[in-house]
Amino acid sequence: MEDVPIKKRTTFLGFLAFLLGILCIVMIFIKPVEFGIVTVSNWFLVIFGVAVLTLIVSLIGIAKETERNFFPVIGFIISMGYIVFWLVFFLLILMGVM
Repeated sequence: MEDVPIKKRTTFLGFLAFLLGILCIVMIFIKPVEFGIVTVSNWFLVIFGVAVLTLIVSLIGIAKETERNFFPVIGFIISMGYIVFWLVFFLLILMGVM
């Protein structure tokens, strides 16, 4: 008996990971506005939360066997780039370089 190959396709999870990554990039460059419980003072936390959510959704999308990995990988790279940037920034502050 021949094994039927798994047909991979892009699902909602892949698109969601990609769109959350794009939202993270857009939120970095727009002026913080006050709406609801999000104020200017906790804007950084909202962006960081979106980056972590993108990271989680991307990892779930990458782990699925029936999912094409293109969009989840792009979302993963975007969210990791943002998180790594802030980690390096805070490490430089702690070392006294900045």
